[in-house]
Order: sequence, then structure tokens, then C-alpha cells
Amino acid sequence: MIRFLAQSNYLREVQRTFGGAGHFDLKELLFRTLSVAVPMVVVYVLWRYRLIIVHVAGRWASRLLRRRKRQAVENYLVSRSVVIEVCLYTGGVVGRKLCDARVASVAGGKMQLQLLVVNPTLTHLKHLSVICFTKPFAYSGKRINAFTTLVAHVRKSGVVLKEMSLLTPVRYRFILRRRHSRQRVAREGAVRVKAWSGGKASTFWMLRPELQTVNNPARYDARTRLAVENISAGGLRMFIVNPGGGMPPLDPGAQLVLRISIWNPKMRRFSFFTALGVIRSRFSGRGGAIGLGIQFMAEGEKVKDRYTWHTVRGEIPALAQFLADIEE
Repeated sequence: MIRFLAQSNYLREVQRTFGGAGHFDLKELLFRTLSVAVPMVVVYVLWRYRLIIVHVAGRWASRLLRRRKRQAVENYLVSRSVVIEVCLYTGGVVGRKLCDARVASVAGGKMQLQLLVVNPTLTHLKHLSVICFTKPFAYSGKRINAFTTLVAHVRKSGVVLKEMSLLTPVRYRFILRRRHSRQRVAREGAVRVKAWSGGKASTFWMLRPELQTVNNPARYDARTRLAVENISAGGLRMFIVNPGGGMPPLDPGAQLVLRISIWNPKMRRFSFFTALGVIRSRFSGRGGAIGLGIQFMAEGEKVKDRYTWHTVRGEIPALAQFLADIEE
């Protein structure tokens, strides 16, 4: 008490020194401090958690208006063990793939996932926006293939995902286009690819390719070769026909150096692109072929007698421009 009175007297003397009058009002000081601090804290909290607040408010409204549809779609996802592809989603742009998973259960506004194939990530995922792609299915005469939501919970061991749950989305979207339009390769040979293991990124141009497409597939019989199904600015889908020995690592997460040649019908010549790709999916194709879904991670540039690699975010700009030009 004595210490408090001493502090009050000191503050009163300071006030008098600078021309103040009257006694020191502690309540008024606290009121003025709180009148400034509280609005600042409220604004910070609203800004910091704006995505969650908007998402929860939208989901609450959606439950009132579309409760039956939401329950039907969620029951379908769980009962049919539908596989979803979870990718980061920032500013309306589809980012890197995080995992393939099944929806194990939906309860309490959360969607618990059963992880199938995961990609390592250093990103802090909690409360980040993600987009989930599914194989298109029909409901009430409309087809659905995607939804966007937020990560509710995640547990990692180092960079490897172990558990993940999502907030149930505001709505399940109808057919949603992916970021990159994929151009199907109608004629084998229009897109030619040579591939090396990612470990040879610093010397690949001095070595024979470990896998490659061929000009005349009919002449190759049972020999191993590549066949490209489609290509976009963000990646490609191809098959290894007659797989045999001596192939580079092909597990999801493995990297490949790709030398891509695409026929330009306007210029009547091939254009060349060099990329470092990561295998995002591996699947079985017709006749024992191995299918690979590859995402481009870096673009190669030849500088004097070696290549340097420039990381790309989602797409190779030069390839995107090229594909857009030949589509016109």
C-alpha cells in the first residue's frame, strides 16, 4: 500500500511539473489504455483467424440451406471409400500435392482422413487452405469433383505426414478445372521425352538416357520405351511400355530429369524444354505398362557447358506460353 501511494504521489508530481492540474485518476488511465488496446487486439484476432471465421460462418449457413445434400455427399465419400487428392490451395491457385487419402469418417464438423500416399513437406499445414480432387460423381443430376476447405489437424514425423483431418467444406463444388489444361497427345511421337534419374541432374547431358520415347514404336517390339499420354505446363502423364531392367527409381517422390521435345505445327519444327520432375503417382497401365504422373519442379537452363536449375512454382512459364500459342 505504501509503495502504491508513493507511485501515485510521483505521478502526481510529474503531472504538476508539465502543467497538469488536479489529482491523478488511475481509473481514467486504465480506461484510456483499454479503449486503445482492446480494439487493436480484436482487429488482430479477426485478421489472424479470418479464414477460419469466414469458413465456419459459411459452413453454418450451408448447413441450414443444404443440410440434406451435405449429408448425402459425405455419406457417399465415407461409404464408397472414395480416394481424394489433397493439394495446397492459395489465392485460387492449385499448389503442390500433399497426399492421396480416403475419408475415414465425418463427425463434429471434421473430416478424418486415412492417408494412403503422402509427399514430404516442411510447410506448417494447420489452418491452411487445401483443395481436394475426387473422381467425378453425380448427385441430383450434377457432377461433383472437388471441394476446398481448411486443415483442422495434422501430425508429422519430421517432414512425413502421419495424421490429417480437415474441416468439412462450405460446399461441394461441381466440376472444377485444375490449374493447367492438359493436352492429350493424339499421335505418338508428337511429344518426345528422354529421361534420366534425378541423381544425374548435373551430368545427364553427357549420358545416354535411361528411358526415352521412339519415333516408330512398331519397330521396337518388346523393348522398353516411353509413351506420353498428356502434357501441361505443370507436368505430364506417361507410360513405360514393356518395363525391364536398368530403369531409374520410379517410386512416388523420386525425381527424373526430362528432356522434352514438342512438335510445333505452326513452325513445323520441334521446341525443346528441360525439366526436373518429381513422380507424384505410379499406377498400372494396359499390357503391364507402368504409368507415371509427374509434376515439374524446376526448369533447366544451359549455361556454357553445364545446366543450372531454376525452381518453378506450379508451372514452367516458357512451356505454358508455348502450349497456349499452339492451342490458338
